[in-house]
Amino acid sequence: MSEWVRMPPGPLDALTPGCEVWQRDVKDGHLMVIVGQEEHGWHLSVSHRTSTRPPRPGRNPKWNEIKDARYRFTPPEVTMCMILPPPGEFVNIHETTFHLWEHSGP
Repeated sequence: MSEWVRMPPGPLDALTPGCEVWQRDVKDGHLMVIVGQEEHGWHLSVSHRTSTRPPRPGRNPKWNEIKDARYRFTPPEVTMCMILPPPGEFVNIHETTFHLWEHSGP
């Protein structure tokens, strides 16, 4: 795997002001991370996309890829979690994207 590279500002910056977008090439495509602090704390999304032109959603990110992104892009002292809400509140716009949210509870 290659190193993470910060992407230049683009359309995602308008959707999530203050976020950073990072990308890393992997054997079967590339990983993308969008990370930033939101109203309720840190939010990190990690996804895999193909190397085709244009890139398309690929596979689900692997556990070690999610873990690497979490510890690289969010502070070590915060607890991050993946949330599975009740079915009526579930949103899945991009099926190969996983979201981690800062957990502020006990």
